[in-house]
Amino acid sequence: MPLLLKSAAGTMLAADSMPNASSVSIGLWLPYGSRNEKPQNRGFFHFIEHMVFKGTISKNAQALARTFERTGGFVNAFTERSTTCFHCTIPAKEWKYACTTLLEMAFLSIFPEDEFEKEKIVILSEILQTEDDPEELAHEHFFRLFWKDQPIGLPIAGELADIQTISREKLFSFYLEQFKPEISFISIAGAIDENEAARFVEAELTRITSLRQKLFGTIGLAAENCEIIAPVSAVPHIFSAYEKNHASLSYVIQCMQVPPPQNVRRYLLNALMNEIIGGSTISRLFQSLREKEGLCYTVFSSFETETLEALWIIHLQTGGKQLTRALDVLDDEVKKLSKGYPSAMEFEDARSRVAGLLQLASEDTDFRQRRMARSYFAHGTTEGIEQELALVQSIEYDEVCSAASDFGSLNRARFVFGTAKEKELLKRGYLEHE
Repeated sequence: MPLLLKSAAGTMLAADSMPNASSVSIGLWLPYGSRNEKPQNRGFFHFIEHMVFKGTISKNAQALARTFERTGGFVNAFTERSTTCFHCTIPAKEWKYACTTLLEMAFLSIFPEDEFEKEKIVILSEILQTEDDPEELAHEHFFRLFWKDQPIGLPIAGELADIQTISREKLFSFYLEQFKPEISFISIAGAIDENEAARFVEAELTRITSLRQKLFGTIGLAAENCEIIAPVSAVPHIFSAYEKNHASLSYVIQCMQVPPPQNVRRYLLNALMNEIIGGSTISRLFQSLREKEGLCYTVFSSFETETLEALWIIHLQTGGKQLTRALDVLDDEVKKLSKGYPSAMEFEDARSRVAGLLQLASEDTDFRQRRMARSYFAHGTTEGIEQELALVQSIEYDEVCSAASDFGSLNRARFVFGTAKEKELLKRGYLEHE
């Protein structure tokens, strides 16, 4: 079981010792993301994710990159709707220096003016690039409709107009107000001693918190300009819609929203269900749409969680001529799953696959640090791999049958971003008029 404790600075720390590993992965997580942004702060979390690589009180951008890259390791970051994360993986002997650097990036960045202006151009290019990627564009348009008029449904990076109006002063004030040690979660996995890691991180957080106060003090604008929105459960908009694209494939997204799993075991039960539906090449959707009928190259399902929501999503890419038949088969498979239930063999295969995936991933230090953080945010716990494997084996066939029945009865939103004729889709009942 990983070590989980709260530091004197208020930071939650999870440490997982892997004696046979040769690397260490560190993640620094904030429980905020794009869904927490007010209209005047759209795109701020993602912009800050970029800026922490551009210089701290002790290192410029190149020195930060060298800290990690010279070791053969890497450092990266990502912004999601509900979280922001900075993470690195390095050889074990380098972990303390890397940890100090990552903490300084998160809490002692300085946002140089020249770097800010350059990065604004980079982010504008990133947003424009999305418009040239039909798959990304399909997902962006879908979530705008699915979570209509709610912050969670807006693009994580913001929009062009949002980024163009951001000033360095506003962004830096927001960073100082929201990126604080006392609300962060730090996860470390790899060739470490858990107690030693806890002591080291505690000492570094104490040093950084004191230094941050001394250097930055009360720098910033009025507090109301730096406030965030507390997350509320998003209300899904159930719809079926079509939008024309100019790519050669049609992209279908079918989504169902459910409450997030209340514990790790329920999450793993949903993972089993996902494997049966479309999580692998032996899943129902892959076997029927691709192997049996040859209707597509890509089809899969995913179970995704946010702070207050969980989503079943089916993803399908197919040529325009195969679209209507592919939609028929997809709908038929969902109906059959809920009425006929998974077979005993499907259940055993799915349980074996989830257990095997866990065992294989358990050797990956980055996987383990991410899993601890996501488990903590979702359930308030950090189960070890061994505990999760035991939970997988405890799941019974009847539980999966019940979950399959529930899955089939969920209201589904459908979005087709494609090359077919909308009138034909409406006529044949694949879409509905709004």
